Amino acid sequence: MSPQGRNHVLRLQIGVLALVAVILGGATLLARFFFEREHSDLPAGVSLMSPRTTLAEPIQFRVSALAGNVEAFQNGQWYVARAGHLLSSKDVVRTHDGSRALLRRGSVEIELRDNMDIRLDKLGNRTASLGLLRGDRVSANVGKDDEHLEIKAMDTRTENVGAARFVVAVAPSGHVSVAATEGAARFESLGKKVLVRKGMESSAAPGKPPTDPEPIPEQLLLSVIWPQDETSDGVSKLKGQASPSSRVWVNRQEVPVHPDGTFQAPIPSTGPKTLIRVDAQDIVGRQKTVSRVLSRTPSGPRL
Repeated sequence: MSPQGRNHVLRLQIGVLALVAVILGGATLLARFFFEREHSDLPAGVSLMSPRTTLAEPIQFRVSALAGNVEAFQNGQWYVARAGHLLSSKDVVRTHDGSRALLRRGSVEIELRDNMDIRLDKLGNRTASLGLLRGDRVSANVGKDDEHLEIKAMDTRTENVGAARFVVAVAPSGHVSVAATEGAARFESLGKKVLVRKGMESSAAPGKPPTDPEPIPEQLLLSVIWPQDETSDGVSKLKGQASPSSRVWVNRQEVPVHPDGTFQAPIPSTGPKTLIRVDAQDIVGRQKTVSRVLSRTPSGPRL
């Protein structure tokens, strides 16, 4: 090839390289625009991108399904969780109001309700230890006898005995309850262990060992002593009874349920007619609502 021909080919090669550089530069700018720009709908400190979504290891859990706002804390950073998100030891999963998440590994499924934080403390090939850091109730299903799941809550520890389906619930007071709907679970606190079999439940108050297991009531227990109609403009008191492991709301405000199952709530006057609504949910998720209108006659002026 003549010198002029070689120069022409060289100029073509340089032009092609320059064009490729321009294309790559443009692609980089577009990627930065879409992935590094601020997202106003994300909480402060939460990243859109996840560090691990593929190449699962046998001991990792996967977020198999979710609804609402769910986050994962990994490597010192909160990330928006997506279906398929992989979780390793020491990772934390957080659900927000109205959201849920289902974690899965092998035959093990863990269902998280809303407003929960759960940490994957230790993960082995067929063993897993989780810590319930915040929230109400976590449901677990272990489908095989040779897999072992442990859930720690407050100063209690619950583990499956063979294939089992069980629930661990923590009340705002720190009261921990465990119920088994399939198989059996071992519930331990302060050195005492009880075996909670299918259809049974046990509970442990803060600083107390677990109670002996009792049958889960066939129907959700909710009994209310309504305030009497009054002539006062003050505040009356509602009282009631539920299962110690249940949660109770009065006019959509949660009230504590004592270890004996009793609860009470003040009912301020809202006028001549005051609607009182009481909602309850037991440890296995059954719900019940009762309501009543409280009539008040304003007291007349004092003479």
